[in-house]
Amino acid sequence: MDSLLAWVNLPLNTWLACAAVLMLGAFVQRATGFGLAVIGAPLLLMLEPRLVPAVLVLFVFTVALMMISAYWNEVQLGVVGMALMGYLPGNVLGIWLLLAAPIFLLGKMVAVIVLLTVLVTVCRFQLPVNRITVFGAGVLSGIFGTVAAIGGPPIVLLMHSLPADRVRGNLAAFFILTSMLTLITLVLADQLQLWHFQVALTFLPAVLIGNALAHAVAHRLDRRLLQEASLVLCTFAALGLLW
Repeated sequence: MDSLLAWVNLPLNTWLACAAVLMLGAFVQRATGFGLAVIGAPLLLMLEPRLVPAVLVLFVFTVALMMISAYWNEVQLGVVGMALMGYLPGNVLGIWLLLAAPIFLLGKMVAVIVLLTVLVTVCRFQLPVNRITVFGAGVLSGIFGTVAAIGGPPIVLLMHSLPADRVRGNLAAFFILTSMLTLITLVLADQLQLWHFQVALTFLPAVLIGNALAHAVAHRLDRRLLQEASLVLCTFAALGLLW
């Protein structure tokens, strides 16, 4: 274990705490459709800032891949495609912010993004689903997803009135495509190194366990209650970053 921690350059208590955060995030994402990044970004920034956004994006991609086979029939290709068109310019703006902002400002930005996510999720704003709103949600998703790996909430805002499985399917397809784009952008901007893959490999069992637990028990849980509990945790984490 000591040699493993030396390999990833993390102390044991930090590694264990990060593994627990990622396990919880994977559980919530599989159960509700999103949540890995919303939970993970503020908590990981406090525990180990080097993990955000690269490692989070890697695991958002991983969980989406595990989800897509179960919900493929629910995917609306037209909606996902239009959101992806908006994601591209948002991705460019996001990488500029990521490179230009110092780490302390990045933490504040992530906190604001998380609090906005909590606000729109709780208030359940109802917006029309059309090309303009989907494209705009894609732009915001590109910015948020590149800066903090939190690309889901703008899309969820438009889709929250849809059946739960359709939300999960559309988000899984969207996350697979956008995570790949974000990872390519991070490589080009020299924000993704071998160390990120090494440390992600050590956290993979925790993510797989969280995903498997959600697959086994999520249908027995109150989805809304689980989401609300997650949002409370996110709110406290984001407020901690602001202070």
